[in-house]
Amino acid sequence: MFARQWTNGLTLAAFFAGVLAAGWCSAQTKETAMLSADSFAKAKDFINRTGRPLDRARFRFHFEQGSAADVVSELAKYQNPDGGFATILESDSRWTGSSPNGTRVALKILSDVKASATDPHVQAAVKYLLATFDESTGTWRALPKEANTAPHAPWWNVHEDTGKCDVDSRVFPTAALAGYLQLYNALLPQGLLNRITDSSLTFLANAPIKMQMSDIDMHTELVRLLPADHPQREVAVQKLRTVLQTVVVRDPHEWTTYGIQPLSFVDSLHSPFYPGLEKEAAVNLDYIIQSQKDDGGWPLNWSWNDVDPAAWKIAEQEWRAVMTLEKLERLEGFHRIQRR
Repeated sequence: MFARQWTNGLTLAAFFAGVLAAGWCSAQTKETAMLSADSFAKAKDFINRTGRPLDRARFRFHFEQGSAADVVSELAKYQNPDGGFATILESDSRWTGSSPNGTRVALKILSDVKASATDPHVQAAVKYLLATFDESTGTWRALPKEANTAPHAPWWNVHEDTGKCDVDSRVFPTAALAGYLQLYNALLPQGLLNRITDSSLTFLANAPIKMQMSDIDMHTELVRLLPADHPQREVAVQKLRTVLQTVVVRDPHEWTTYGIQPLSFVDSLHSPFYPGLEKEAAVNLDYIIQSQKDDGGWPLNWSWNDVDPAAWKIAEQEWRAVMTLEKLERLEGFHRIQRR
């Protein structure tokens, strides 16, 4: 993801502008909109028809009391002998080699299902991260240069002169990894978790309010996973609330193109970033419900079809299932799904 100037939302914009305008307006005056049981069933069918086995297992885990072991088993198919996870887990890069970014995606899933620190897949991933950590900078780089050999979106291109892609920063992917590693501190050298957590929080404290979207993503992942008694947690939460209230796009007509929507980093009523965005979140939930497509899935608001149409066609199918699951999780987090 993390599309920027390469995003092509014109087709989506033309479609939604006519179809949804009336719905957004009426949603403000009627009772709370809900995703119907039939629409939920269509979304489930879409994921099962088009999604990777991993995403089907994740759907079962989140909505059907499915097994965490099944999720881990499917995720393990992306783990390489070096312990890292394939970059292709994030579908905008088609490289199957290991990377800190692929391992970031994997650790998010592992932490979501609360995989234990004794799980061999967790232990191997941590060993990979320790082997690829840059001691001189105290960070991980998102991707190695070898990832350029596979089809990829422009924002994942690793530049020869810097060894970095456009979304690499002091906190991408390091801050999010610090968040997921809160569960696995026992596997880390003493002091490492504090080092990467503190450096990420210092970056956040000094960052301008209008931050890069990918950096906001990394910080919200870290901060939501900090222990409740962490001494810097409340200050970090307040900073991110200010950031989000400033950068969130509030006009639904602009949500057809890539940008920060009210629910981009707010996953439920219990999110620390929800206060202050209550009204905007309600409109965004209505939008999600009304923007489901006839095939049961949700559309994307970015594309790199102009770079590699064949690779994008595969990535788009994977992403639509991933994003459909995310939309269902958002709706569930705000009690917006009807059940039979």
